[in-house]
Amino acid sequence: MRPRFSNFRKTLKEWCLLIDGKEPSTNKTHNAKPNYDAETIDWWYEADRTHEEDTPRDQAYLVAYLEVFGPVLPMKGLAVHEGWIYPDRAIMRSLHTAGLLVVEDKAFTLTDVGRSQIAEHLIQDGTKFRRVTGTEQKG
Repeated sequence: MRPRFSNFRKTLKEWCLLIDGKEPSTNKTHNAKPNYDAETIDWWYEADRTHEEDTPRDQAYLVAYLEVFGPVLPMKGLAVHEGWIYPDRAIMRSLHTAGLLVVEDKAFTLTDVGRSQIAEHLIQDGTKFRRVTGTEQKG
């Protein structure tokens, strides 16, 4: 079952405020159709190159995407009940360049480096991620 767009936005806002200290600046709307142009990695590298790599904002978006959509993030978009969310291009490029994500079968997936980056926030539980509880936090 596809998540509701409003639930995704709530999760994204929570993670952005927690990790980055600011509200999300993108993914404010959903789209009617997937973006098939985005299924090639070259499309992601057409984004503005002024975005710094591996920022707290990148991590907040990654954690939100993974918590809501699971470990496989289709490059064409993330399906919600109302349509499609296009992952933030600059952030996804940054995560890919930093080695946190790889492309497999037209989707972004976590690398071991990516898993270690999100470990304080999320734990993979089968095909989903869940938030780390207080007893599971590294200390």
